[in-house]
Amino acid sequence: MTTAEPGTTRRQVKRLLGSPDQSISDRNYMALYRTASRPGFRPWRRRSRSEAWVYGDTPRVGWATWIYFSRGRVEKVTSGPLTGGRPEGSP
Repeated sequence: MTTAEPGTTRRQVKRLLGSPDQSISDRNYMALYRTASRPGFRPWRRRSRSEAWVYGDTPRVGWATWIYFSRGRVEKVTSGPLTGGRPEGSP
C-alpha cells in the first residue's frame, strides 16, 4: 500500500504518512459554532466517531491532503491547493 485508501485504519495511515499536521473531530467542529446567542446549538452527546486529518504539502508543495475517518477507518481522501497564508495587503 502506497496511499491511504478507503478502509485503511488510523494506525496504517500513521505508518504511511506520519502524524497529521492538524486533526478535528465532529464534536470539536460543532463546538466552533456554539455561541452565547445560540445556546441550544450543542455538540452531540455521543462519542464522536468521525474525524478529519490534514497533511500539508502532500502530495506536493502548496497542496494539502484531507483524510476523513468514520468509525476508525478511512472513508474519503481528497487533495487540493492550499489557500490563504498571506497577510492582507501583501503582493
